[in-house]
Amino acid sequence: MDVQQVSAARMLSLGLVPSEEMRPAEVVRALGCMQAQALGGALVSIAMRTGNESLDEVRAAFDTGAIVRTWTQRGTIHFAAAEDVGWILGLTAERIMKADARRRDYFGVDEAMLDSAAQIAEDAIGERGPLSRDELLEAFAPLVAGGREGEEYGRQRYLLTTLSMRGIIVQGPFLDGKDELRFALASTWITNPVRLDPGEALIEWLRRYVLSHGPVTLDDAARWTGLPKTQCRMAIHSSVEQGDLVSTTIDEREFFHAPDLEDRLSDHDTDARGLFLLPGFDELILGYKDRSFTLHPAHEKAVVPGGNGMFKNTVVQDTTVRATWKRSSRKTGPLLLVEPLEGETVDVDQAEETARRHPAFVRV
Repeated sequence: MDVQQVSAARMLSLGLVPSEEMRPAEVVRALGCMQAQALGGALVSIAMRTGNESLDEVRAAFDTGAIVRTWTQRGTIHFAAAEDVGWILGLTAERIMKADARRRDYFGVDEAMLDSAAQIAEDAIGERGPLSRDELLEAFAPLVAGGREGEEYGRQRYLLTTLSMRGIIVQGPFLDGKDELRFALASTWITNPVRLDPGEALIEWLRRYVLSHGPVTLDDAARWTGLPKTQCRMAIHSSVEQGDLVSTTIDEREFFHAPDLEDRLSDHDTDARGLFLLPGFDELILGYKDRSFTLHPAHEKAVVPGGNGMFKNTVVQDTTVRATWKRSSRKTGPLLLVEPLEGETVDVDQAEETARRHPAFVRV
């Protein structure tokens, strides 16, 4: 494998090529976790990997408890297979909460407040069932009211995120008729939690990451998990020794990937060089520290304007980001508004044809 094939290989590992008949929970489980900051786009990212044009089955996976949304790593919200959330948080949560301690203190979120919030959540959700964000925050209102400007919002935020990272609440079923997930109690919503000791959990999580994102470097793995390089190195090398992963040198750097990836790449390289409409937070863009194999560094500002962490939807053609896209507001005519990046061209007709069978546009 050479440097020109890395992006195609990643698309194959990530399940974008070929699109297979996988169930939504299988997709999320295979990827370890999936970026979920923008809920609508994240649902589309799952659907694109199932081979289905409709989001119905994806939404059903949340309503049945197969997939949940919570703050698994780097202080960022992700999708995870419900049964895996406990052992993933066992790897990441304490580290994130230590990093957030000073900010929680600034907003006056102490252990007594967290204990009270946990009891309120358990009582309210236990009595009424899963609650919307607004309903849960209404229950927390006596705890968060008052203080300096912005303090109430900060308390709300840290109560929700900390209780989630402590494994007390997760976002589970959809609010009826809306693209919003309700908060459920993890202890009752997750009915089949998998138990792994920390060593097993670390190896399993890194194995899934490499298999589903490879080729990746150690820096990519540490960035994605938010864990120290030493832990990532140990876990990946353990899987290499077991034959579950392989290492290879590309452009004088060590990469890791699935043992059969190069064979699969030879079969599907042409498929990877088609045109893809990706949501803004898809793992192909956000799953790596070094995304330059797919997105040229000169184009990053156009995809992430202002560097504020909000990623635009991207058009990937011939394994490279060529443009950004958004839905047309017109009721008739083209579905897409495509804006090519500087120096790039896009087959707009092909992009429009792709949109007509794309889960972001198809409604059943």
